[in-house]
Amino acid sequence: MLDVSGFRQKRYLRAQINLLLVVYTLMKTILCYGDSNTWGDPPGGLGRYEWGVRWPSRMQHLLGSGYRVVEEGLCGRTTAFDDPLWKNRNGLTFLPIALETHSPIDLLIIMLGNNDVKVRFNQTPFSIGQGLAQLVIEAKKSEPPIGEILIVSPPHVSRTGNLETALAFEGAIQKSKELAQYYQYIASQYGVKFFDAATVVTTSVIDGVHFDEENHKNLSEAITAQVESIFGSAK
Repeated sequence: MLDVSGFRQKRYLRAQINLLLVVYTLMKTILCYGDSNTWGDPPGGLGRYEWGVRWPSRMQHLLGSGYRVVEEGLCGRTTAFDDPLWKNRNGLTFLPIALETHSPIDLLIIMLGNNDVKVRFNQTPFSIGQGLAQLVIEAKKSEPPIGEILIVSPPHVSRTGNLETALAFEGAIQKSKELAQYYQYIASQYGVKFFDAATVVTTSVIDGVHFDEENHKNLSEAITAQVESIFGSAK
């Protein structure tokens, strides 16, 4: 009698592989492009928050298997300005590489600007907004085209007793508070989405620029709501 068990097993495995390919094809890819707060730097800068704590990874859990969330955070990254003290921090320079690496992208989330308010850059909220606009322009040139773009205005810089940070960010508190209005205007001009992270996140007094686990949770929930308003729930 002909033994068909091996044939059935191969057919089953082939069907499972085809199913996985379909699922992967249908998954929405979200690229989170940001700085140390996307990378997962805790207040005080010691170590890195684990996967499952960082807001993009929490968002992956909340959204479910219908999405693939990619973390592309880099400490010190700016919108479009070269840092004289820290190489390779210009977000505009690296963005095309990130977009091509993770293409195709259904949603690009950009949360940058807090490093730009440092004293050494001598930038105004308006010029930082222009730096952000360059990122949006660059993203819109991407091939294949990005599905959606979400601009996230970063949480405000806060007062801190950390002398090094306080000096590096002297005068930055007010600047950071003014970013949202420029970012929102840019979003409307270029037809992209906007969210103000300062409505749900407060930076820590430990260093004035990073936020704790609870605020990572808050941000993940808020951004998840934004994603689901764009695509609906894919759980």
